[in-house]
Amino acid sequence: MTADGLLPATLRALDHRVAVGQAEGRTPSLVGAVVRGGRQAWCGSRSMLAGHEPDGNTQYRIGSLTKMFVAVLVLRLRDEGLLDLADPLGHWSGPQTPTGGCWPATAARCQASWSPCG
Repeated sequence: MTADGLLPATLRALDHRVAVGQAEGRTPSLVGAVVRGGRQAWCGSRSMLAGHEPDGNTQYRIGSLTKMFVAVLVLRLRDEGLLDLADPLGHWSGPQTPTGGCWPATAARCQASWSPCG
């Protein structure tokens, strides 16, 4: 075993998954990692330009993409019956926003506009 206890076949599968994900997703670069017990057990990367693979110092700008990820996760939780879009946000996050204000909206309202979400 290597890389914090990962089997060689697992390491090959992880490297393959990163390569396929980068190529099929047509992304300029891709990074993947395995964390065990709060520590990084493996990290792999791939770039469309040889010699320019991302490393620990590479930063990715995600900008407004987080809204899309949150929307997908909220809708998946809804589909699984774990929440309702009419639920007040405070029901799931506590009564106050990180700045101490109150949550004025439901998940559905935030999905529709994003601006009133605290």
